[in-house]
Amino acid sequence: MTLSRRDFMGAAAALGASLAWGGPSRASRVRWRERRDLYPEGVASGDPDPNSVILWTRRRFEDGQRHLLTVEVAEDEAFRRVVAQARAPVAAPADWTTRVLVGRLKPARTYWYRFTDADGNGSRIGRTITAPLDSDPRAVNFAFVSCQDVNEGKLNAYRRMIFEDERAAPENQLGFVLHLGDFIYEVVEYPEEVKTRYDRTIYDVGSIPDGGKIGKFHYPLTVDGYRSVYKGYLAEPDLQDARARWPFVAMWDNHEFSWQGWQSIQQAGGPPRPGQSIKVAANQAWWEYLPSRCRKVSGASLEKFDAPAVTNVAIEKWDENGLGDEPNNLAAINSL
Repeated sequence: MTLSRRDFMGAAAALGASLAWGGPSRASRVRWRERRDLYPEGVASGDPDPNSVILWTRRRFEDGQRHLLTVEVAEDEAFRRVVAQARAPVAAPADWTTRVLVGRLKPARTYWYRFTDADGNGSRIGRTITAPLDSDPRAVNFAFVSCQDVNEGKLNAYRRMIFEDERAAPENQLGFVLHLGDFIYEVVEYPEEVKTRYDRTIYDVGSIPDGGKIGKFHYPLTVDGYRSVYKGYLAEPDLQDARARWPFVAMWDNHEFSWQGWQSIQQAGGPPRPGQSIKVAANQAWWEYLPSRCRKVSGASLEKFDAPAVTNVAIEKWDENGLGDEPNNLAAINSL
């Protein structure tokens, strides 16, 4: 089903994303110069369908609470055939991240995209691919990944994927990457405290602010803590290059929230404890850092998650499916 522009605007708003609408191509008029240092987490795209895809970046500013970026989508890497352009807000409440839903694209096509601030400082150029139509008889190639732990090893498997994909015939190249969860491991070891584990070198992914600790593992308790882990992971060049080359279709597993946790029960090697506020924080950071079509229940704000207010209270009643019916538990789970 083809959505009208009005319907598409509603869909974008429900995702907390700006809208860019495809049209006739023209040469870029944006004065862009690459400044990767100002976009240290790179760019990414996610959840493609035959006519649309979600784009993402992070651009931190030292002044103010809100700024606007220009996003461009082109049929060529030189941006001589730009088919969509829009303004995308970045704001402090969403840790300076932005999401743009680009519509009215063509199925099974490769596009290039970039972000530029008001001074012409631009992100790296990203590449994305729309999904084919259901009626397209051609095979779709994809890779699946999971359980990436930058803290305990480099992600050179992504570098091998990129190497092979760049040299493959067009019909054998990947259309997307399916991420099956554990995009981060929220339990983090610090190199100054432990050098190796299972003969693996421990790499620095930064320190977690206001976190907890059990044994030699540190773990987040706030949204700032989860954000710090995502930023530490996205500093890894192979992961960043993979996100810039392919759209990712991502789901989550346990480590996006808690090592041994479930629902909103937080557990990291010790006894379980109520963690409704931690679950909401984990969901917020996931929404901020992974471009997806997941809707946040808080509404159509483009610039913040609007986390629901919850209290960490014990769950004492469970339904026939094992779901805790405590209101704060349900609110935390359903915040995303």
